[in-house]
Amino acid sequence: MKEIDCRGFSYLRIIREIKKYFNSIGEGEAIIIVSSELGRSNVIRYATHKGYRLDQDEEENSFSIKVEKRGCLEVIEEEYIFSILVACDKIGGGDETLGEILISEYFEALNECEKLPKEILFISSGVKLLHKDSNCLEHIRMLYQKGVAILINDTSLDYYNLRENITFGEISNMYDMVITMKKSEKLVKL
Repeated sequence: MKEIDCRGFSYLRIIREIKKYFNSIGEGEAIIIVSSELGRSNVIRYATHKGYRLDQDEEENSFSIKVEKRGCLEVIEEEYIFSILVACDKIGGGDETLGEILISEYFEALNECEKLPKEILFISSGVKLLHKDSNCLEHIRMLYQKGVAILINDTSLDYYNLRENITFGEISNMYDMVITMKKSEKLVKL
């Protein structure tokens, strides 16, 4: 049985390690070791979502979670089309630095999802995330390379004088963006 020691890892790295192992095998099991309650709950949430069997033990300063993958347990999810509307260059209305960290973590985590949005629409100050100095730019570029359409509002780009900075995606007017949003079965607004 494989042991995956994730003590001290961030939640995204824990999920990456688990996905890497279980995507490389057809069936099998592993013991995942984490050092925090948050890490434990993230492993449980991920494994439950995938339909894997779980068994867990708590030790001093660590948690061991036995995860078992059997082909017949995989959860089949209903397909739906969703889009993301990004209207701000940070998440939340509080501390600006925290908001910038959170939006960067959001796009990093979105890259780890199996179901990606059909498109991401950037309007207002959200277009700043596509600037060459943005902490989010590479995460957004990775989504684009995975086939996610990136639509960038032309009026917002002109307002922030960022049109020359755009190296990928499609510059779009508000009318076309509204049509795209109406076609989406689900719209997530940031």
